[in-house]
Amino acid sequence: MKILIADPDRDFLQTFSQYFMLEGSEVQTAFDGTQVIRKVVEMAPDLVILGYDIPRVGAVELIRQLNEKNIPVIALLREKVNSDHLLHRELPQAYISFPFFPKELTDLSHEVMEKVGSKEKASFDDLELDIHKFMINGKAKVTIGEMNIFLTLSKGEHLEPKNAGTYINSLNNKFAVLGSKVRIKYVMKKGYGMVTVYE
Repeated sequence: MKILIADPDRDFLQTFSQYFMLEGSEVQTAFDGTQVIRKVVEMAPDLVILGYDIPRVGAVELIRQLNEKNIPVIALLREKVNSDHLLHRELPQAYISFPFFPKELTDLSHEVMEKVGSKEKASFDDLELDIHKFMINGKAKVTIGEMNIFLTLSKGEHLEPKNAGTYINSLNNKFAVLGSKVRIKYVMKKGYGMVTVYE
């Protein structure tokens, strides 16, 4: 796997590039946005791990360009994710907040690449999730966290509030924008589940 790791912290770049190289990946690094653009052209990476505070060319613009090239992105956040803040921005396939262990990032990278290579789809009522494209109904992009919740709930399973994370509001907003009657709601004694709401 070819990985581009981009972050302004050069110690971070050195440490984490070594972890991925030990796993057998080909790794290059960049510490600003202009380097990211150049190295994406030069190496055609399978995955970009991108610090959200990257200088010179902002992360949102870089993620937009990488999405257009169908190159998956894991965004590194220095603060806890706020789903409302990210809802209307270009979304990476996944994000992870500092601090984290190296194994958490390598495991997440493998999970993203596994999903990117999947040909499976999942559906609930009028919603269809294309796992390979990280898209619902071909219009609403989702992150891996949102995808995993959709996959669980679409099977009729329920989630405890502590396992639902920040993704329920963002998914419900995406369902509404798509014009679907499906919503994620809390069901007493069961947890969060996906239901079709008829008015």
